[in-house]
Amino acid sequence: MSQHTMELAERMVKAINETYRTRDMRPFRKLCEEVVDPGIVLETDGEAFTEGEWHGVEGVVDFVANQMEVLDEMWLRVDEYLHVGADLVVGAISFGGRAQYTGIEVELHPLHVLRLDDGGKVVQWQVFLDRAKALQAAGLKD
Repeated sequence: MSQHTMELAERMVKAINETYRTRDMRPFRKLCEEVVDPGIVLETDGEAFTEGEWHGVEGVVDFVANQMEVLDEMWLRVDEYLHVGADLVVGAISFGGRAQYTGIEVELHPLHVLRLDDGGKVVQWQVFLDRAKALQAAGLKD
């Protein structure tokens, strides 16, 4: 397990939760400017809550902002780290909130696959709802 990678993952979770709590994008944006490579690609498969592809630091920030446009009282927690290495993190998370227009509580359990470059910056971020697909994308076996 890479200490740097684990600390990075924990910092990202903390910044996202702070952003969700305050609805202020600055904490997450500031961290992304530090730890995300400008050429990053964030991809979600067709089953994810927010579907599509985002590019660059602004794309990553927009991904989180997009979620906040439809949910209030958002939260995120890591349920399990399936893999933490020097260049790869695979985490099973839970996140949710209350739908802004219906008031319905929403909770999802995606898996996030983050790849890091040699300098420790995130260069790829993938989101899956299917565990097998996430592990396959990460080159791991269940």
